[in-house]
Amino acid sequence: MCGIAAIFAYGEMAPPVDRDELIRMRDQMASRGPDGTGEWISENRRVGLGHRRLSIIDLSPASDEPLFNTDRSLAITFNGEIYNYKELRARMAARGYPFKSQGDAEVVLAMYEMCGIDETVKALRGMYAFAIWDRRKQGMLLARDPFGIKPLYYSDNGHTIRLASTVKALRTSGKVDLSPDPAGHVGFFLWGHLPDPFTLVKGIRTLPAGSTMWVDRSGTKPPREFCNISSILREAEEQSVIGGQRSEVGSPVGSSSGGQVELLRSALAETVKFHLVADVPVGVFLSSGLDSTTIAALAAEQGGNLRTVTLGFQEYKGTNADETPLAEDFAKRCGADHQTIWVSRADFEAERDHLFESMDRPTIDGVNTFFVSLAARQADLKVALSGVGGDEIFATYPSFRDIPRTVGLVRPLPLLPIFGREFRMITAPVIKRFTSPKYAGLFEYGGTYGGAYLLRRSLFMPWELPQLLDPEMVREGWEQLQTLLRLDDTLDGVQNPRLKVSALELQWYMRHQLLRDSDWAGMGHSVEIRVPFVDVDFLKQIGPMLSRPDAPSKRDMAAASSKLMTPEILDRRKTGFQIPVREWLLTDQPGHAIDSPHRIADRGLRGWAKYVYRSFGGTLLPQKPARRLPRVLRNPPLLVNDTLKVPPKRILVFRIGQLGDTIVSVPAMWLVRKSFPNAHIALLCDRHPGKSHVVASSLLRGSNIFDEYLSYPVAAASDLWRKSTMATLLASIRTKRFDTLVYLAPTGRTPDQIARDRRFFKLAGIRNFIGMKGFKALEPKELLILRLAASGLEVAPGDASRTDLGLGAGEETAVGEWLGTLPDDGGKLWIAVGPGSKMPAKRWPLRRFEELGRKLIEEFDIWPAVFGGEEDKMIGDWLLQKWGRGYNAAGALGIRSSLAAMKRCALFLGNDTGTMHMAAAMGLRCVAIFSSRERPGLWYPQGTGHKVFRSTIDCEGCGLVECLERANECLKRINTTEVLDACQEILREALRTTSTQTGADSPRNLEPVLPTS
Repeated sequence: MCGIAAIFAYGEMAPPVDRDELIRMRDQMASRGPDGTGEWISENRRVGLGHRRLSIIDLSPASDEPLFNTDRSLAITFNGEIYNYKELRARMAARGYPFKSQGDAEVVLAMYEMCGIDETVKALRGMYAFAIWDRRKQGMLLARDPFGIKPLYYSDNGHTIRLASTVKALRTSGKVDLSPDPAGHVGFFLWGHLPDPFTLVKGIRTLPAGSTMWVDRSGTKPPREFCNISSILREAEEQSVIGGQRSEVGSPVGSSSGGQVELLRSALAETVKFHLVADVPVGVFLSSGLDSTTIAALAAEQGGNLRTVTLGFQEYKGTNADETPLAEDFAKRCGADHQTIWVSRADFEAERDHLFESMDRPTIDGVNTFFVSLAARQADLKVALSGVGGDEIFATYPSFRDIPRTVGLVRPLPLLPIFGREFRMITAPVIKRFTSPKYAGLFEYGGTYGGAYLLRRSLFMPWELPQLLDPEMVREGWEQLQTLLRLDDTLDGVQNPRLKVSALELQWYMRHQLLRDSDWAGMGHSVEIRVPFVDVDFLKQIGPMLSRPDAPSKRDMAAASSKLMTPEILDRRKTGFQIPVREWLLTDQPGHAIDSPHRIADRGLRGWAKYVYRSFGGTLLPQKPARRLPRVLRNPPLLVNDTLKVPPKRILVFRIGQLGDTIVSVPAMWLVRKSFPNAHIALLCDRHPGKSHVVASSLLRGSNIFDEYLSYPVAAASDLWRKSTMATLLASIRTKRFDTLVYLAPTGRTPDQIARDRRFFKLAGIRNFIGMKGFKALEPKELLILRLAASGLEVAPGDASRTDLGLGAGEETAVGEWLGTLPDDGGKLWIAVGPGSKMPAKRWPLRRFEELGRKLIEEFDIWPAVFGGEEDKMIGDWLLQKWGRGYNAAGALGIRSSLAAMKRCALFLGNDTGTMHMAAAMGLRCVAIFSSRERPGLWYPQGTGHKVFRSTIDCEGCGLVECLERANECLKRINTTEVLDACQEILREALRTTSTQTGADSPRNLEPVLPTS
């Protein structure tokens, strides 16, 4: 497995090959070939070949590429593996070919030279994509394996062709047309992946699977197909009938002639044997499913040291979705050297950037393969076998049942095309409110296998696409794709219902989704994924029995394969590789925010598709604008001074927001209490059911600021629900007879919002208003104290910094009990770490926190304590595991107990979050890492002596919840060196101060004396 690149300047006026460009393309694919590099440029600089090597067969330098024949008239750059290379090598050696290596790439070169391309591609058994330069013919040959397991992309501008194993490598050349290709964009939302030959840009295409392409001085010739999967299935169907192989209907494979069972077992054993060919250890991705267990059992029978790896998710541990116990039991039964690798959300956070860097083209799948490949790499495996293809061949998907049934029911209906279209147009707006919008297209598409397959597999239906993308792009893309026509072409000549669905699944879902995902996800970790079921020779051997009435099922396949497959294994329910995608990828993403313009209310993986699309720079149409406000609220009257004629007796303080919003407003809340010491004061705040946001009352109870706490739920629901909620809140406030409102809503509140709020509280019976004056006159910063002063409240020195939260013995006791369950810290100095954030745009890379903590431990022998919400627990556990020490308070302590624990720390290191504001409120000096989403100075920690890091960037003030286009570039500009310097300065001062104490004890029992500046 490797990464290949090539440039051929075939046109007379084409500029010569640029070596820097070739190397840039090659090295963009470094993870595909970390074991070696090579490049060659012809003397006339018309041809250049590049190669990145992952050494698997013949590990010696003799197989370094590009490779040449004896007289250097032929050169090859090759990606993939030829499993029957030894047999082919023996044939060529017998004919006198002088081999210089023991590798498979040279065998391909020898076959081409001695047999020609047609015989070569017919003889190769494996997965491959390669380019051969033929000096004698002054041309270049491109070829790709029959199933399209290995990718090959090219860009041809009419005088120069460039090719590479990845789209991203071609993009780095700087000489490719990157204008959007409507077919690629529409295809992604239609399927959740990009169907060949399209990409997101017009200048890059995919060489079709099972095709060769020739380029010479006269230009690029059209791709020429040498293998077609539908043709193999059609021929197998014909053989089944002509050969008289049909048995009695309903007779299972196991009960028919022993020859049929032996044929299946022999074909399975042979394909696994060939896929084990390597000069490095080959492992197996082992789940509890029959595909992977069959492969593991057959591999075990080949002898040698079988290695298996299973991926476990902490979120599933001990549940029905946890496949690790079953996989471990079967690995033991096979005598395998087995490893279970556990992954948590924290690991995902640490690998998030790597995931999208590896993802070559947008796809809604592949995350599971990415993590199991990571597990394989952690197990020191370069090669692993996967069960991809088993479902498509042995008819396990629901599509094998549903599609023939749908076609059988819908096709007989009269006037189907006209009726179906009219039915869809009438029902689509209604159906989508209750169930999948696909049901609206049942009569329009369900009468053909191609249409029914589109209904089954599509992500969005064609009529939905203009709501996502520019309608003109949708029209043009749909015309380019010719989806229904290409689906019908896939079925050309195939009559058997099961084989029809197999043809569709093998050449659409498997080829464009599963195989592409296996390639980028494995290569992202320099792991080669092999797929024994996806093998032309295997398909030809078992094809005739697939069209029989008693065609083998998945269970039949597994039962025939090995004696290791017991009835308990054969009959247990499959779980397969699963991953908590929505929990990890979409929780607390912008699409889950209540007021998000990108709210993810979609079924299935639709929201994830939008997320992925934006991460590739795609732009979606905005949602419909909200209803306009009534005229009186669109043009609110100018605010005037609010004068209190009599001292208020019952005050309602209105403050919304999350933890950080509450903490920064504490000084203003204390000013209200100081100004009206005898009044009954209540706090009204928002809460988010189902979310992990801290409710203000949880923080402020015990502070003695408020006498009462009120809240109202904020949730994604209908307008009717919101009106009902607001009516209930209004009635509740009226019954409490408040006479005064202190308006501590954020300073960024718009005039329309302020006017709306004022009307609401007037309806609740409130007549006096404080804090609604002076919004425009103030600096754009959260300085609530100034707003209160503008309403006549007297502000004294120190009022703006009062953050007393009334912590006492109860909180200290809770901390002590928590510490009593943990290992001793050895008297080390604590530092508080806050690596999380509910906003992805605020997250400094997790690996940088890990690196920083490790360096601080090495230099100062500190004891890190991670703080945050329940959602940060996994991150904290991951960091502590990497550091080998520390405490994780995230999710373990309540909000007020966390504050008490923070008082034991010497500094805070973390992102711009409520946790940072907690630390500042406790008097800690903060080393705070800020994104540039807000203007400079906004939301900085309160107090002095803090070190704030924020980079300057042209997009500052964007206000994004998640930075998809530039991937948090502003945060990545903040390097660990400068942050480490700040931590070192504060820690040295803290240690000097602590060293002057007498009888100093562990931070478990004693709060360190902190600097005040």
